[in-house]
Amino acid sequence: VVSTQSTGVRREESGQSCDVLDGICNSPSPNENTADSSQELEQAKKELEELMERLKVENDKILQEVKDWKASKNQEKLAFESAVKESQSEVKELGLQINEGQEAIKALSEELLEKFQKLENENSALRGRVDELENLLTTKVENIVSELGSIREKMETSVDDEEEAALSPSSVQDLINRSLKLFAADEVAMPDYALESSGAVVFTIGDTEPYTKDTPWMGLFGISIWRSCKTPRLAIQKENSPGNCWSFAGDKGTLTIQLSAQVFPEYFTLDHIPLELAPNNNASSAPNHFRVLGLDYGNAPKGHVLGNYEFTQFPIQTFQVQQNPYEKYFRFIKVEILSNYGNKDYTCLYRFRVHGRPYDTDTYNG
Repeated sequence: VVSTQSTGVRREESGQSCDVLDGICNSPSPNENTADSSQELEQAKKELEELMERLKVENDKILQEVKDWKASKNQEKLAFESAVKESQSEVKELGLQINEGQEAIKALSEELLEKFQKLENENSALRGRVDELENLLTTKVENIVSELGSIREKMETSVDDEEEAALSPSSVQDLINRSLKLFAADEVAMPDYALESSGAVVFTIGDTEPYTKDTPWMGLFGISIWRSCKTPRLAIQKENSPGNCWSFAGDKGTLTIQLSAQVFPEYFTLDHIPLELAPNNNASSAPNHFRVLGLDYGNAPKGHVLGNYEFTQFPIQTFQVQQNPYEKYFRFIKVEILSNYGNKDYTCLYRFRVHGRPYDTDTYNG
């Protein structure tokens, strides 16, 4: 800025006031410069502190983020390691299960093979037994035919009155009946360990009620005192003519037999009279469904169920033991009659047989 006055020219330039004519410039004072510099320094210091504070905050934030990231990664690492260990454990357990399954399959295969072999052996033995029975039956029939032929020949050639009397129709019928009875008795062709004459006895009939309604009165000096009843011993005797049976009230009853020996049971046989010999061909009193149990002792409250059966083939039917899982030998056999063929008053048991292998201390491993 240049100004012209009467006393000279005055110039203000660069913060200085100068008198051109006098050649003198007025500069700011030293105190003014120091104050301005201090203010600028304070301002710069303040700005620097604020910057440092922001940098510190930002640095702490970054450090915290790094710390959180490290913690997160550590957790992920631990979780991954735990998952790996768990997977390894599951794989190991699965391997053990596979090994156990393979062992079980192997054992089951061996067991099935053993059972199959056992069944094959039993089947072979059964086939042999059937062939033996067929041969025996053929022989018996041939003997009966031969005996009947001999009787017919004697009847045709005999002219003597005494011989005619001896070979009367009734005598021939008696002879035929005896032959048929002998044939029926031997038809099973297996030892009967429940036969009384061989040493078996009736141990108990439990709560079974004897049937006495149609039986005769027993008396003393002409006075009727009590009714007789058919003893259960008849069920373990050979004689089984019509009416000669053990009869009990209703359609349910039990019979416990002490066998003549300790036996490994294999078959049971139930006898009844032929339908042709029953009054009016009525078999309503015959047992129908029954169960057989093996007892560890005579009064055992529970037994080992050996089979449940249905009697359908008159007059004699043989049944195979259905189960004996512990392969036990028994001295006591219990027969439970569960139903008959419709008679509501009583049931008749003519004979019950037990077949099997007797106890042998040299071969028995039980």
